[in-house]
Amino acid sequence: MNNIKITHSLLVEGDEAIEFIESLISLDPEEGTFKTSFLLKPDGKIGHWFVIQKLEKNLNIFQSKEQLEEIKTSLEFYKIRTKCTLGIVEDERYIKVKINKDTFNFLETPDQENLLSWKELAILLELPLPEIIEEGLLPNETKWLDIMVDFNKGCFLGQEQASRVKFRGRPRRLLTSKGDSQELIKI
Repeated sequence: MNNIKITHSLLVEGDEAIEFIESLISLDPEEGTFKTSFLLKPDGKIGHWFVIQKLEKNLNIFQSKEQLEEIKTSLEFYKIRTKCTLGIVEDERYIKVKINKDTFNFLETPDQENLLSWKELAILLELPLPEIIEEGLLPNETKWLDIMVDFNKGCFLGQEQASRVKFRGRPRRLLTSKGDSQELIKI
């Protein structure tokens, strides 16, 4: 078994915390369960991936501290007139990664052996590293599309592009010419 040491989490709390996060991420959290989800950009490309856990009216988002800072910045951009707060807090615990043939899941564990870094976890699960995400990657280009994106949940940030690729096989692309004008084309 492989374990991750959690050192920090992004705590999202407040009256509208659950609705706010659910409107942005690709997979709705379930009470007490660790889920892995994407935060997509409006163009449908991956902005971040993380582990999320819902506990009553609050959410904890887990990733490396550096990535949590970036995720917080991304979420704050969309938090207009929303009754919730975002804060990075110390949150030491361990989660076990269980990998099956076509799925994976996380469980809290007291086991402090066989620890992976977040980068090692990404490599183990074949999830994109931040360097690859920066180059522009659609969730459809990852191995775990069907367990990290719920196409039946309704709208979320970047959902239209991800759905278009899944169901039609091709995205719309916004190209910028040398004159800085943009043109929407079908590939």
